[in-house]
Amino acid sequence: MNVRVIDSGRKSPFPPIAEIWRRRELTALFVRRHIASRYRQMALGGLWAVLEPLAQLMLMSVVFGYLLRIHTNNYPYAVYVFAALIPWQHFTRSTMAVAGSLQENMGLISKVYFPRLILPVAALIRELIDSVIQVGVLLAVSAWFGYYPSWRLLLFVFPTLVFISLAGAGLGLCVASIIVRFRDIRPALSIALQGGMYLSPVLYAASVVPERLQFWYQINPMYWPIETFRWMLLDQPLVLTSALPVAMAPVLVLMLLGLVLFTLNERKTVDVL
Repeated sequence: MNVRVIDSGRKSPFPPIAEIWRRRELTALFVRRHIASRYRQMALGGLWAVLEPLAQLMLMSVVFGYLLRIHTNNYPYAVYVFAALIPWQHFTRSTMAVAGSLQENMGLISKVYFPRLILPVAALIRELIDSVIQVGVLLAVSAWFGYYPSWRLLLFVFPTLVFISLAGAGLGLCVASIIVRFRDIRPALSIALQGGMYLSPVLYAASVVPERLQFWYQINPMYWPIETFRWMLLDQPLVLTSALPVAMAPVLVLMLLGLVLFTLNERKTVDVL
């Protein structure tokens, strides 16, 4: 049997950040490749980055806003839910993109060595670009209802999206190498993320949660980006509580743990062909 090992010879648990920076042109190439492949053979092409969230918004507005009349603190339901849908979808897409970055590129990484951390980095940048486009759509929808961008949005929207990217990357990196071996983890992760949407204030206002459960509800790391988006766009009060540092800690831990696990396991992904 022919044995072929493809790796860099590195055994350090720390990610090769300097090497990734030196190969930033390769990262840009992967980003362009991912964007082109996403909308390839689609008649409307990149317009789907706009049409898809709008279609979801219309469906949610009819079902939850008009039929079920979900409480939204007296804000228009379409703007209220869209302001939460964008950060949640950005988290979901970032997590799934990073988690599947190795599996989707097995044909490439089995033939040539390059820092494989470039793949999840490129996936994150791709999702960030789509989310920035959707923020533009959000501004148009909110302006239709009389809500216009303020200094809050200009100052905090990009840092908030970057934080969400890091949260998604931490979770995605932790399972990226495992998904290559156990592919049923990917649909299980997708189901878990769908369930997480109902445990976050996406479709409803956080104020409907009983006061005695608010602390436990707020330690959900995605609670804060969602409420920050609503604060930026709708001027909804954003009250900082003791749950904030407790919610941020898992994001930092997952990010560091994910980087270490990914770096240690990447060389074993396709080491014997």
